[in-house]
Amino acid sequence: MGTCRCCGKTGICVSDVIGFCVDCIRGYPEKTLSEIEKLHAKSRKRFGLPAVSPKDANGLSCGLCNQGCLIPKEGEGYCKVWGNQGGKLKGVTGEGAFVSWYLDPLPTNCVAAFVCPEGVSSCRGGYNLAVFYEACNFNCLYCQNWHYRRNPLKATVPTDRMLEDLVDEVRCVCFFGGDPGPQVIHALSFCEVVLKKKDSLRVCWETNGFEARWALEKMMDLTVATGGVLKVDIKAFSGPVYKALCGVDGGAVFDNFRFLSELALSSSGGPYLVASTLLVPGYIDEKELEGVARFLGSIDPEIPWVLLAFHPDFLLVDLPTTSRLHVSKALGIAEQFGLRNVRVGNLHLLSDAY
Repeated sequence: MGTCRCCGKTGICVSDVIGFCVDCIRGYPEKTLSEIEKLHAKSRKRFGLPAVSPKDANGLSCGLCNQGCLIPKEGEGYCKVWGNQGGKLKGVTGEGAFVSWYLDPLPTNCVAAFVCPEGVSSCRGGYNLAVFYEACNFNCLYCQNWHYRRNPLKATVPTDRMLEDLVDEVRCVCFFGGDPGPQVIHALSFCEVVLKKKDSLRVCWETNGFEARWALEKMMDLTVATGGVLKVDIKAFSGPVYKALCGVDGGAVFDNFRFLSELALSSSGGPYLVASTLLVPGYIDEKELEGVARFLGSIDPEIPWVLLAFHPDFLLVDLPTTSRLHVSKALGIAEQFGLRNVRVGNLHLLSDAY
């Protein structure tokens, strides 16, 4: 049972970690976000990450995402993958990355499995090469994969070691994390190498959609060419709620999603583009869901949208799992805005807590 420090509202869906209810975050961002930003900064300092995106007028930009870092000399970018060493940009290349990987038996628990040919039961016996990039340009308070931050970014893993696991039974590769955005140069290079060895491989992505346009275009080109799926997490709708939960204003995500949809819908086959939204109790409420549903419906009602049940993790551990009533309302909103390809994920987490 938490209490909003702005309006005094109490309830199981008000997080004391965040300190404010969703209505006050949306209604009084100038008052609430300054406090929530301190929470984000503290959480990043714990892992030696920059508190905010550097904006040195004479700094260097990696040009990979919408953080817009301008990295000062001997400084680091928000994701810490990229740095400015003596006036030269340093980061990952096609030869190595801050990465781990494993062979995941098909069919996997991939969010987009219901629209992917590799997601059906007849695919048993093959593998997905799951490539986990250990860096991110977001700072989600509920990150399910936050444990990678315990590993300092000191030495990149040689790509040749990854290629050793490209066995005959591998039928698809999925780049996720963290997020592939900060290390997309490596991902694109890796794809070029593996597709020469195995041209039947599907290429898939799970991303926050914050990449630069040139990178997104290359990602979608590979997705379409190989019959894969590019899944974008749309975390919230309003800028203040996006920033409260993820540390960034998500406006660029919507612009990028529309850009990706134009590429995907102009290609035959598919669907190649999938959206997902985590149903965070108390914060991804009806207003947030209506905004996302309206946005998706304005592009194409057939775009797959996956509603994911929430599990408390990382810092946001004082909220319950998503309730069945929350899911029911979300499905009703999807129907209201004409969305015809909606699924619910993580059904085992659903509760009747609120």
